[in-house]
Amino acid sequence: MEITRELAERVYKLDLSDLPADVVDYSKSLALSAFGAMIAGVFYPSAQALLRYISRKQGAPEATVLGIWHKTTAEMAAMATGTFAHATEYEDDSFPEAVSSYTIFPVVFAMGEYLNVPGSRAIEAFVAGYEVQARVGLAARKARLLSYMLLPGAGAIGCAAACAKLLSLDAEETTMALSLAASQASGIGYQTGTMAHIIEMGFAARNGITAARLAEEGFTGQADVLEAPRGWLHVVTGGDIEDAESIIENWGRPFRLLKAGIKQYPCCYHLQRMIEAAVSVRDELNLRADDVRKIRVEVNPFFPTVVQHPEPRDEMEAQFSLPQAMAAALLDERVLPSSFSRERIEEPSFREFRKRVEICVRDDWSWSPIGWAPNMEFILSDGTVLTRHPESSKGQPPDLLPFDDVIEKYENCLEPLLSKERIDGSAALLRDLEQVSNLSEVIEAVTP
Repeated sequence: MEITRELAERVYKLDLSDLPADVVDYSKSLALSAFGAMIAGVFYPSAQALLRYISRKQGAPEATVLGIWHKTTAEMAAMATGTFAHATEYEDDSFPEAVSSYTIFPVVFAMGEYLNVPGSRAIEAFVAGYEVQARVGLAARKARLLSYMLLPGAGAIGCAAACAKLLSLDAEETTMALSLAASQASGIGYQTGTMAHIIEMGFAARNGITAARLAEEGFTGQADVLEAPRGWLHVVTGGDIEDAESIIENWGRPFRLLKAGIKQYPCCYHLQRMIEAAVSVRDELNLRADDVRKIRVEVNPFFPTVVQHPEPRDEMEAQFSLPQAMAAALLDERVLPSSFSRERIEEPSFREFRKRVEICVRDDWSWSPIGWAPNMEFILSDGTVLTRHPESSKGQPPDLLPFDDVIEKYENCLEPLLSKERIDGSAALLRDLEQVSNLSEVIEAVTP
């Protein structure tokens, strides 16, 4: 099967009128979540370091770097906002493909602003890009065993598809865009908890735009780069590809964006249900932190390969720290970005509580990002033992969040930066995104 060419053909042909209503509606929920994080992430250390880099570069003023309202090339703008969004760790995730809408939307908004595309075109590009990265990610899931990170790997290929759609490339040009993106598609799971992990999403956005724009200029690559014996899928999986034909056969059946869950908390996906369970126990029994002697959590062997910082040293490590997450759930009224700040990390009450969290890796459990649930024991100071076995958390499939349920998260992201009028106005545009005549209207709505 000619997977690369067939994917390109589907991207080229995808039209808003062919999309189910639930796909369009949920695309707007994901857009609201992503757009807020693309702005809010400007405060994080990784964002500040990247902005210093960008400030020394000159380029055509094509697209806005959200949060600082500076214009630069679409590639630079997308790299910046992709990094900002990832820095918040609010990004949605879908499993087992391990990709996110936060990878695609920086491309959609940067190139959409530059090209003055309507909102309907933006939705088409997002759905196409997401479906490409998700289908490729499903076939390449064994790459996780080899320590590849599919979020930026498959993500770069999806970003190229989204940009090709915005540029109105034909099927052959889109094939070349996917091919060129495959040469730049990588990511390393070991980097979680570092700036390198944060910027990988920005790299995917930048590289996807570059690939599509080069294809527009006539640049070429192997037209079977995904499926060939020495192609990308074989390289990242060590030849252990899972059902490659399903990339094409299952396209849109259903669209995989309906498997993306929106996070409640600004930290690793694998901590979401544990925080929710801890907050629930705290509120049900009106517990204080002093009422909890120990929290013991049993996890599978996959978990510590991602959540790998029991004693965090900075904000990024804190977002991948189970003890920090449990301390936040018991010590903070609401688990917000500040719960993972350097101040909270160093706060004596947090330092002390982290020592009460015991992690037990069950080597007899399967190594997998999905298909398992933690065992949690809350041992109270009076000797009472409460057990929880959280299998999911709010906002995770199949319980997807409607647009209105994402507004609070959007407001939390933007309140430090924008007036309520601008927050409400931009949310209203995103709610009716398919009716927006020019994507620049959304950018202008949040620009002071």
